Amino acid sequence: MIVSAAFIFSSRSQLHGTESLRAARVDRLVLEFISDLADAETAQRGFIITGDAAYLGPYESALSEFAEDSSDLGLRAAEVGEGKAIAPEPVDELVALGRQRMDLISSNLARYRAGNFDKAELVAAMESGRALMDRVREKGAVIREIAASVRIARAAAMRDTAAMLRTMISLGVAMIVVLTAGAAMVITRHIRQIGEAREELIEINQELESRVRERTEAVMRTNDELQRYAYIVSHDLRAPLVNIMGFTSELETATERLTAYVRKVGDDDDPDRADALLAVDEDIPEALGFIRSSMKRMDGLINEILKLSRAGRRVLEPMPLDMQSLVSECIDSIRQRFAEAGAEVRIEGRLPDVVSDRSALQQIFTNLLDNATKYLKDGRPGQITVRGRLERGAAVFEVEDNGRGIAEADFERIFELFRRAGAQDKPGDGIGLAHTRMLSRRLGGDVSVRSDGENGTTFIVTIARDLVLRMGRNET
Repeated sequence: MIVSAAFIFSSRSQLHGTESLRAARVDRLVLEFISDLADAETAQRGFIITGDAAYLGPYESALSEFAEDSSDLGLRAAEVGEGKAIAPEPVDELVALGRQRMDLISSNLARYRAGNFDKAELVAAMESGRALMDRVREKGAVIREIAASVRIARAAAMRDTAAMLRTMISLGVAMIVVLTAGAAMVITRHIRQIGEAREELIEINQELESRVRERTEAVMRTNDELQRYAYIVSHDLRAPLVNIMGFTSELETATERLTAYVRKVGDDDDPDRADALLAVDEDIPEALGFIRSSMKRMDGLINEILKLSRAGRRVLEPMPLDMQSLVSECIDSIRQRFAEAGAEVRIEGRLPDVVSDRSALQQIFTNLLDNATKYLKDGRPGQITVRGRLERGAAVFEVEDNGRGIAEADFERIFELFRRAGAQDKPGDGIGLAHTRMLSRRLGGDVSVRSDGENGTTFIVTIARDLVLRMGRNET
């Protein structure tokens, strides 16, 4: 608004100045017009008195300038106030009187040159010329007064406009000062609030980092305790299992002796002997078979727990890895399984390289590829695809298959230890995916699953792109 007002007032001031200049130009032209007539009159008198033609120089100059000044005066007077300030009538009258005076001077000079000019006529001519000049001066004074009033009015208007412009500028400066002071106060307060918030945020971050560090240490201690507990439990379970296996062998030997003894003694028609033979021939061997099968499964579970415990306690060895080559090696290691299942495996695009633990990644991809092969859908040619990409500081890998799929309700269950989902028609202990998640988390990421339950499954493995940096931040 201030700028707009300043522009308007500046335009008005310029308009008033222009009008004042036009009025001044008319005033100057009136004076030049009268001066031309005065110069012609003076030249006439000098020539008549002396007879010297040298006095006619000003007359000739005035005569040539008179026509130009007369025309220019009419045009300039019409420009003042667009012809409303100075009416054309007084200007026309002034020009007409000037022409009469100039014609009279020309006539007097012509008669003087012709020798038809006596003293009485000279006096009359001079008196007539003086009367015309008086009338010219009167008309010129009227026009000059009008021009002067225009100049005075425009000057006053210019002063008023300048005063208003100064007032607007002063108001603008005051507003700018007030706004600047207000902005400075707001900015200062805002900076102070930001500083306070920053200090508070630093304190909160420090407290949060302390809590995270404490909880991380607690989780690590708990994890170590669980690993030791798993190792101790599995180790302690193996001792009684070995005893059970030993006593089972002794029981089998005793059963053989008992069977031989029962067959030798007693009457064939004795029902008790028949029951004893049935027990030693069928019941006891069947029971021993169940015991051996359960011991074998229990031994396998203990071995898996021990392996999981050792993997959790193993020190990671980060190194630059060519994931394209690593995954290809994993595929080659179980290619026979793919051939038996009639599955095709391919790597889609270029897998991103990482700095991580080779052994852990080999175990992860071997588990996932083996799992994908195990649960392909009958009657559907198996298609298994491995792809990867980088996301900020992480590397994301996907192992996709077109197998039987996993129900959404089992997305988390399948990662629990000894838990399996879907039809239990394939061999397994429910260890592989739990092992895979544990390894993925140790590598700075996690593993999740995506499936519609019918048309295949995609396992998404996320790990730190650079495990060295991740381990360094954790230590810090």
